[in-house]
Amino acid sequence: MSLWEQWRPWIGRQQTLLRELILMLLAMLVVGIYFLEHYSSSLEQEREIQLKALAEQTARRAAEALASEDSISINLIGRETVALAPVAGVRFLNPAEVQVGLAGIRDGDFYVSVPVALPDGELAGSLTLLGENRDASRQNIEAGFVLAVLCVLLLRLAYTLVRERLMPPSEAPLVAAPPAPEPETVSAPAQMESVVPVRSETPIDPERIQAQLRLSIVNFEAIRQRYTEQAVEEVLVDYQRLLDKAVAVYGGQVSQPIGRQAGVVFCQLPVSQAAFAALCAGLLFLRVVRLLAPLRKQQGKVPLEFKALMTIDKDPDEAWSLCLAGVPGRLQVPEAHLADTELDVKALYQPERAQVAVAGDHKVRLQPVEQLAHRYQALLRTQAETLVSEDGGSGPSK
Repeated sequence: MSLWEQWRPWIGRQQTLLRELILMLLAMLVVGIYFLEHYSSSLEQEREIQLKALAEQTARRAAEALASEDSISINLIGRETVALAPVAGVRFLNPAEVQVGLAGIRDGDFYVSVPVALPDGELAGSLTLLGENRDASRQNIEAGFVLAVLCVLLLRLAYTLVRERLMPPSEAPLVAAPPAPEPETVSAPAQMESVVPVRSETPIDPERIQAQLRLSIVNFEAIRQRYTEQAVEEVLVDYQRLLDKAVAVYGGQVSQPIGRQAGVVFCQLPVSQAAFAALCAGLLFLRVVRLLAPLRKQQGKVPLEFKALMTIDKDPDEAWSLCLAGVPGRLQVPEAHLADTELDVKALYQPERAQVAVAGDHKVRLQPVEQLAHRYQALLRTQAETLVSEDGGSGPSK
């Protein structure tokens, strides 16, 4: 597996961090470019003032030599001037604009020219000082700025990695039963013993619903045609019992039973907690179904396969149509809901596997979620094994 394949799932879950890094980069570029241009302009003015002062000082020294056309003295003064840091070249001209002395570079884009006059005011010629390359200093500043930006972005990325690995999670614990200890410190059998599946007949207030889990049976019509109505009903009772136990762990309430557009609603606040509870309940139920499938086949019982959907939309008809459009054995979530409910940092998924489903007059991208982050997935696995051991594959045969 390549390095990109190893990091791609993590990058897909860090959309919020990536957006933050992009905004930080844009802000630093805008501020950096502004100050870089301002600093470059100030530096240019300072260099021009400094170079002009050196040119006037050199002109006074070279006045007598330039008037007498003493080439030796002119070249000596030129070499001494070029040795100074801001100067890259010096050129002497007589009153007839003929070059009589040159030191350093011959031409450049940054220069200062001053007249050379004798003490009595007579013009002896002119002097041109050529400055050092301006691009070199600007490139050094730009390199330093780029390095500083990279350091800030890497520090922000390192902070996120350290926080995820070393600090305890700040999300609500998996078991939705107050008061609840941290998931990592509670044994699964103790949690499962405290779960009593209760089917409430109290009408559910639609305004309180924050998230819903929908479950459809794969090839249900073919199963109903193959077996008697009593046998089908007994199989549905088996799976309904499993669903009751799974959703009770996460504080859900069954609104529609299995086989009749099954639905489970979650009313926890905030909506991110209800969505996470619905996601965990759906993954737990699907895992238990998969584990029980071979046991039921060995015992001659009818195994069922399900499609699942978790959504925070309250429209039951749209949710059911999206559930039917899903993939057998997978729990799917509208892609937009992953970020809206902060599930993108808790669930593992591959964005390239998303599918487009039609719901009414619009299209929805459905993202299959196969498992949770490691610290949640380990507990989910233990809960599923406990439910399977409790159920023991019991139920009527074909």
